[in-house]
Amino acid sequence: MPKMPPYMLALFEKAQAERKLCKEWLIRIMRASPVKTRSKDDLRAEAMRDLGVSKSSFDGAWIGAIEELGYHDWYEPLRKGRRPNRRRLN
Repeated sequence: MPKMPPYMLALFEKAQAERKLCKEWLIRIMRASPVKTRSKDDLRAEAMRDLGVSKSSFDGAWIGAIEELGYHDWYEPLRKGRRPNRRRLN
């Protein structure tokens, strides 16, 4: 790795730590349900809120987790199902 100023090195290390934390979190979720049940946007919002990671750190972790597990169908959009009727009582 080329030599960089201390502030850039700190930013690089922070992003690297965010990606690692998020990738481990995503792997736990993916292993629990190999069939995709949540959208990438939903998971990204949760990771940003709960883990404090950036959007780009999440996106890097997303690719890393999918490639590590080989769950390439997670790249595909979540199937659109019938929306629940919120006006029904049962």
